[in-house]
Amino acid sequence: MTFRIQLVNAKFEFFFALVIGMVASLQGHAQVDQDVTMKTRALHENLKLIQQGNSILFGQEFFNSFRYSSGAAHGEKDYSDSKAVTGSHPAVLGSDFHYYLEKSATERSYHTEAVKWAFQLGYAITFDWHLSARGTSSYEFAGSPPDLANNIVADLNGDRTWFLGELDKVISIINNDLRVGNDTVPIVFRPFHEMNGNWFWWGSAAMSPANYRELYALTVNYVKERAKSVLFCWSPNIPLDFNYYPGDEFVDVVGLDYYEANATTLRTQLGSLVDFAEQHTKVAVLSETGNRVSGDNASLYWNNTILPALLDDPAGKASKIGWLLTWINASWSFPYVPYSSSGQVAKNSFISFMQSPNIIFGNEIPALYGKDPITAVTTELEIYSLEIYPIPASTELTLEIHGFQHPVSVLAYDRLGKEIRLKEETSDKIIHQSLTSFNPGMYAIMVTDGHRTIRKKFIVE
Repeated sequence: MTFRIQLVNAKFEFFFALVIGMVASLQGHAQVDQDVTMKTRALHENLKLIQQGNSILFGQEFFNSFRYSSGAAHGEKDYSDSKAVTGSHPAVLGSDFHYYLEKSATERSYHTEAVKWAFQLGYAITFDWHLSARGTSSYEFAGSPPDLANNIVADLNGDRTWFLGELDKVISIINNDLRVGNDTVPIVFRPFHEMNGNWFWWGSAAMSPANYRELYALTVNYVKERAKSVLFCWSPNIPLDFNYYPGDEFVDVVGLDYYEANATTLRTQLGSLVDFAEQHTKVAVLSETGNRVSGDNASLYWNNTILPALLDDPAGKASKIGWLLTWINASWSFPYVPYSSSGQVAKNSFISFMQSPNIIFGNEIPALYGKDPITAVTTELEIYSLEIYPIPASTELTLEIHGFQHPVSVLAYDRLGKEIRLKEETSDKIIHQSLTSFNPGMYAIMVTDGHRTIRKKFIVE
């Protein structure tokens, strides 16, 4: 018996099949706005499928419009610190309407073009919003009008009118600026995050859980009536507090923000989040994380803390998330991921994290915006797509490689990024490998010629 994986070019060729049972189950899942665009709906359904599997998209805020070596935004949208180290961008781009509405027109254009570029490559896009309080230039509770959040809910002092005016600006960006051809870029909008902390003007120091739920619902209802490319994410800070949950009719994605995570605590918290997401038919994500340490220790965080937290869960829950996202690399911020001048130990650690079969970077992004959900087309010999397939250990693995320059390097990695070199027969572009020496578990195959790199994943039973 031979198991064959066909690698065609720099991007995987994804084929979509309408699997009746799977699609029927997805149609029963809750979604805030039933009238969103086809690509927005596809994003929602495909994130659910990723969550159900063993793969997790890796993301970063402003990964291609900020870099750690600079204090200013840049317009070199094909550059990221991640790519400089690993050869690949993250698979999720985070952005923030604060940087569109309260920065210069030039910086706004950088971020806008970065989002449109990432969408064209098939990456997922998520937006938060550090909205400055009325009459201030700060989104922090300290120094903000103390009753602003409650006044918006109660429609007092003109504060709701002010807030809806700010929302109109965001909606204009969504509908007019974030357009590529005939498409409006689908986004996952994450308003009023970390509400159970006391640092934002919409947080626990400012308003009760009941009033917060009203504020969130007001926002969602206003946006969904005026924009059709938006999914909505609710994301408290650690520890999870579901008292602030606004209700299933207002949420598509549930998240958790947790910096300097402890692996054990993160695993427990994600388990609770995933349980909640399954009960309420939502997508679960680790919406913000990172290690705010100046130096290479921040880079070791991914392989040494995050990966074990996700994968070493006996209950198998912590890895059932759609993505994880870290914050901005900039000179005024922290090196949340290593950059070109980082130490080699830090770089190697981050590369090991990227090479884990469970972690998806941009070089292996599945087709998130296709009409049908991500499913597999299988024949007796060929398997396409990012889905994970079990292979008996008695199987011989055969790779057919096309469209690569020689020499070609073919490597396999176990779930923690440990390298396993495969036997190569480059004369006929076919690599044969017996799997009898592989321990049961998940593996990734990476093929590279120095110009292009792609990966596929499989499980040995």
